[in-house]
Amino acid sequence: MKKTIFLIALFVVFSVIIKHCPTVTQWDRAFIVLVQNKLSFLPYTIPMLPDFSLYSIMIAIPLISGGLWGVKNKKYLETVYLWSIPLITFLLNCVVKHTIQRPRPPFELQAVTHPDSFSYVSSHSLVTLCLWAFVTYLVYKYSKSVVFKKSVLTIAIVWTLFVGFSRIWIGVHNPTDVIGAYLLGCVLYIAYTKSLEFLKNRFKID
Repeated sequence: MKKTIFLIALFVVFSVIIKHCPTVTQWDRAFIVLVQNKLSFLPYTIPMLPDFSLYSIMIAIPLISGGLWGVKNKKYLETVYLWSIPLITFLLNCVVKHTIQRPRPPFELQAVTHPDSFSYVSSHSLVTLCLWAFVTYLVYKYSKSVVFKKSVLTIAIVWTLFVGFSRIWIGVHNPTDVIGAYLLGCVLYIAYTKSLEFLKNRFKID
């Protein structure tokens, strides 16, 4: 509980700073320019991957495979939790974005323009962290294969960090948009796992 309260308080304070401190935005823009200049020798195809079908695939894979596993092993509550993550993160992201109303980086920094939406927090980063963190939690709880556990953990970490960094690289999000998404994703992850354990213990669900 203390960890959850701390993360929530940290996210709220971080969000207030984002909204009311222009210096942070100046630092953000300078960091985007630095990244784009340093990586200019690489094609934009690389950071654009999360904007194409790969992003949908990396959401569909855990949802489908996790759903099939849940139904087969009668882990219906875990399945409901897993499938609810995209919807919950989407709704929460909409609330935060329209509350903070932070503009995206300038168009000249964007490889793909997003003229009609706000920047904070990064929805790609939020859903990726929350979904893959929860998948990793389920794998470590129920799988007996050490190799499988380490493989899923590695994929989860690499993919989550790549998605966040790619949003900065192509200039559609500020670095602090991604950090804020990770903070909020951690809050959601803890809420998901703690509430799941509570319900399973309360109603004696195997």
